[in-house]
Amino acid sequence: MKEVKIEIDDDLYNYLEFLERTRYIKNKNEALQKALILFKKLSMHDWLPDLYRIGENRVIIMDRGMLLDLFESLTEYETYKAGSMTALKRKVLKPEFRDINLTNKANWPLVLNELQNHGWGKFEKIDNEIKIENSAVPALYLKGYLETMFKVNLEEHHTKIEDLIIFRIAKPKEDVWL
Repeated sequence: MKEVKIEIDDDLYNYLEFLERTRYIKNKNEALQKALILFKKLSMHDWLPDLYRIGENRVIIMDRGMLLDLFESLTEYETYKAGSMTALKRKVLKPEFRDINLTNKANWPLVLNELQNHGWGKFEKIDNEIKIENSAVPALYLKGYLETMFKVNLEEHHTKIEDLIIFRIAKPKEDVWL
């Protein structure tokens, strides 16, 4: 492992001290390593003032409440359809997904990890279920997105746990051309 010495201003140093004192971090080194990993993961080296990117994609930072306000103006059908259309565009425009068989469950983590990296929530595939915690978007939007991406029918398993969505894989979706 390489060693790097850096200089930081008093404000950042005091912040690191605070994180260490409140046990959010073990030590200052850990905080700086995590910050650099996040910097790399978010492709922040490509960020310009007022223009943020992750890979080739421009991203916006938006309060979840503002996003949910947009969804509230849609009917349930429109919300589902919006998720489905987003997935269709994603499959066509994202070169990495073009040659991958997303009907193969072994490939699903590629999509789920991308969604998680983009802040949509915490995604986990367990057997024939997809578990989503703290979703940034409504369940119907996710259902449309995931059903279209993976060409399956999903059934939502309702729980009493807030901010938890569980989709059970019902059956493969048949191709229907409208």
